[in-house]
Amino acid sequence: MGTAITSMPTQIIKMTSRSLKERTISGLIWNAIERFMVQGGQFVIRIMIARMITPAEYGLVGMVAVFLVLSDVIINGGFSQALIQKKNRTDLDYSTVFYINFALGLCIYGLLYGFAPEISHFYKDERLIDVIRLISLSIVIKSLSVVQIAKLSIELNFRLKTIVNFWAVLISGIFAIYLAYMNYGVLALVYQAISYSAIVTLLMFIVSKWRPKWAFSFSRTKELFNFGSKVFLAGLLGVLSDNSYSILIGRIFTSKEVGFYSQGRNLPDLLSVNLFNVLQGVLFPVMAAAQDDRERLMNIYKKSLDMTAFVVLPCMMGLVIIAEPFVKVFLTDKWLPSVFIIQWLALSRMIIPLGAINANLLNAIGRSDLYLKIDLIKFPLTLLGLFISAPFGLKYMVMSNFVVSIFYFFINAYYPGKLFGYGAFKQLKDMLPVIISTAVMFLAVYYFSIDNGMIDMIAKISLGGLVYIVCCACLKVNALREVFIFARGKINKNSAGGIL
Repeated sequence: MGTAITSMPTQIIKMTSRSLKERTISGLIWNAIERFMVQGGQFVIRIMIARMITPAEYGLVGMVAVFLVLSDVIINGGFSQALIQKKNRTDLDYSTVFYINFALGLCIYGLLYGFAPEISHFYKDERLIDVIRLISLSIVIKSLSVVQIAKLSIELNFRLKTIVNFWAVLISGIFAIYLAYMNYGVLALVYQAISYSAIVTLLMFIVSKWRPKWAFSFSRTKELFNFGSKVFLAGLLGVLSDNSYSILIGRIFTSKEVGFYSQGRNLPDLLSVNLFNVLQGVLFPVMAAAQDDRERLMNIYKKSLDMTAFVVLPCMMGLVIIAEPFVKVFLTDKWLPSVFIIQWLALSRMIIPLGAINANLLNAIGRSDLYLKIDLIKFPLTLLGLFISAPFGLKYMVMSNFVVSIFYFFINAYYPGKLFGYGAFKQLKDMLPVIISTAVMFLAVYYFSIDNGMIDMIAKISLGGLVYIVCCACLKVNALREVFIFARGKINKNSAGGIL
């Protein structure tokens, strides 16, 4: 009896650990499907629309996009992250955040509607007034679904999120393509954003069991705000830092050049930013759940860095290689000025997710104050890079983004190094096999060329992928081993299921 009682806690811990691991892996898969299905679907839709409208029209939405991203940060206000990080959540917490988000959505819409003429004057394009006033409706609509989405993240229920977003992308995308075909121009993108937000919100209320109660607590607001305010300010600075290039480019250059820049961002962001969002969406609640177990937390953290480097580095370097044939095949020659932007932003996005995971660790342990401090340090660096490069033209501004992102990595890694003894140089040392494999892949494929654009692209992707996997296998990259173990386990499980 005594033995059974002694061993029981260990069994429970193992079971809990295994259950969390399975839920984490399942969450990663579904979150990856959701992000790449949603963003990939939107990317394909934008390519189809880009073939039917001019770069100048496309640039108008690029100018407004920064305000939509800022609005997302303000609506969440850190409250979404605070709900995820909080240990004992109640229905009162959820309802309180719901009403705060809705009130913020209405306020932001009113501000953007009122200041639309001033914003259009800043960008020297009066067409923006109607675009801003229309597309801002999506902010109010989106504010109604933030809590439901956060609740699904807490439950690691990414399958439901995937289904909702799939239908939203499909329906809004078909609608937008029809509008572009009917010569609605930039309004095709505007109505796509509005209809997407409306469909997500409607479906979230249909599939989610949670409903807001007629309850609000100022004390809970204060409690959540203590954590969330720092995340909010850091997020606000991060968005301003990341989009300061778009703001300044929109101010200095024409809407056509903004169109090239906006289109040039799409593919690097699709691969890099969405991969990070996949990892953050799953690993942040998992790390938050393990915040009291230092060893377990560090294991999750190191594996997330390792896996991110394993996937992001070759994808971004591969994008540098295939940028030109991709643009020619899918976007047509009128978008060729975007090639240079895609290549340099791909190099920048190769580094940013690694630094962001470092910063995200601080939120998981409740140190949003340090997370904010990091962004306060980075923001002046971004502005410095901008003002130094701006006089030399758009190409130099894009190149400066890559240089600044290198500094970002070391800044983001400072506190993890100080608190956990795992700083930038130790991280780079562990990533060295992946870095070497990526470099070998690049050298093997860069000078390879076939006249047919589509065949050239497919051949480069196939050859590059093969060379990279072989190099990783030779250098015994841990992430590759983890992928093989997981794949083998899935195959064995499916085989067993078939036999049974």
